[in-house]
Amino acid sequence: MPGLIRFRWIAIFCLTLGIIPLIHWNLLQKRDIFYFIAVLALLATFNVLSQGLWPREDHARQKHTLVHLWVDLLAAAGLLFVSGSANNPFVSILCIHSFLGGMLLRQRASYLFGASVLLLLGLLQLETYFDARVTVGSDVSDLGLGFLSQWLLITASWFVSHYFSGLLQKNEMRIRLLQDRQHQADRLKSLGALTAGFSHQLATPMNSLKLRMERGLRKLSSEETTAREELEKAKTSLDECVQVFQHMASVFSRSSQAELHTVEIQKLTEDLLKVWEKENEGVVIEKHFMTEPLSCRLQVLAFSNTFFDLLNNALEASPAGSKIYVRLFKKDSWILLEVTDLGEGLSEETLSRLGEPFVTTKVDGNGLGIYSAMMMAQAAGGEFKIFNNTSGRGATAQIRLPIEEA
Repeated sequence: MPGLIRFRWIAIFCLTLGIIPLIHWNLLQKRDIFYFIAVLALLATFNVLSQGLWPREDHARQKHTLVHLWVDLLAAAGLLFVSGSANNPFVSILCIHSFLGGMLLRQRASYLFGASVLLLLGLLQLETYFDARVTVGSDVSDLGLGFLSQWLLITASWFVSHYFSGLLQKNEMRIRLLQDRQHQADRLKSLGALTAGFSHQLATPMNSLKLRMERGLRKLSSEETTAREELEKAKTSLDECVQVFQHMASVFSRSSQAELHTVEIQKLTEDLLKVWEKENEGVVIEKHFMTEPLSCRLQVLAFSNTFFDLLNNALEASPAGSKIYVRLFKKDSWILLEVTDLGEGLSEETLSRLGEPFVTTKVDGNGLGIYSAMMMAQAAGGEFKIFNNTSGRGATAQIRLPIEEA
């Protein structure tokens, strides 16, 4: 909006200076000077009133921009009607309006404004045509080529700006998506480092406490059964805490220190799936694998653990007797592995925070499996995400990995 207002001030200044040349070339009659100046004054008033009045919402901003462009277009058309219509050399100013409409407006608003420019151009050309018919010695057949060139020029201005505006919008969305992913990756790494340090600091005193409890149990006599039972329960709970911290430390160290190896992804995935099917007999797996052998670089152990975790998650989320779908396919320069269940899916709040430690839908889960999957995919130059199925049933976990060229 500020750019449009500044541009309008420049246009008002240039049109004011152009009054004398227009009179000199007989494109503006002296009786129409007052009308010409009045239109410029109204345009300047609109410019002053528009200062600072622009909304923040994108939808409202589009409407606001369309109104501003329409005001400019009507003012330009009104000035052209009294200064030669389509014969005025400044009729090319409609190309600027067409270009701005294609660049600043989106979708229907852009098409609507483009049609408005062509409609006013047609009215200007009709005015010129009727004036030429009543003018002695003028040849209306000479107007056709000039009118056609004006239509082509204005249409091309709108099309080019509209096309490149769409490209810029796509690139902007892509950059914003990459920034969001990078922000999420940085946040997860920070959380991982904080949680790893926290688990390391607590592991040592908890191990010491575990040893002291074991010594205390050995010193208790066989008659003190009540105290022994309480200490046994406390020791069991402490063992669970120690296991959680050890698992956390192993996840964070594995996601940051493991080396990348080139593997044939189809063979590795099929071997892992066979191992999982043996351990989970009776589960129906429907797989769709590509036939083309492709390789990628990844952390084999981290990938294997992630794949098993995804299959286990799908099994837990699926209703009894339903299938689990595993797809492995190529898309552009990426390999995509998807595990799909037919469960209840995930809430929007859970999806927005997946990957953060202790964000999980499981009663006894800790969310570290998703964190490990994200770090594994990022270490390989890929991406991990989970989304609800479009059918409304279940969710899909997707690992995207770059293809390793031979």
